[in-house]
Amino acid sequence: MKELCSKILTATDVRVRFSFPTATMREHFKLLEGSQSLDFQVRDKYSEVWTFRLYTRKNDGHPKPVLTKGWLDFVKRMGLKVGDKVIFIVHGNHNDHLGILVKRNIKLLGSEHWADL
Repeated sequence: MKELCSKILTATDVRVRFSFPTATMREHFKLLEGSQSLDFQVRDKYSEVWTFRLYTRKNDGHPKPVLTKGWLDFVKRMGLKVGDKVIFIVHGNHNDHLGILVKRNIKLLGSEHWADL
């Protein structure tokens, strides 16, 4: 298992769309020439498969990738909140399966810990 990227969620991430890291998009997702979007699937820790759409700006040197389709359904089902962490991972014999993990920062006896959701 290898981590592709992780992000602590903002208000925009949980209410509108997920701002996807540009460097991760460029390294791991190849959009077809002339295309602005790509649908891909991830598997959560419960083995449920989610389909997300990665969308980028048209004809712009700064693509500002975002997850649109499927993302807010995932947020609602998982009960995600601002401050939670999302981790995209790749696993499988040939690093050919994408996964998603979610964690919440909790304070326990004065210490902070990331707990799995």
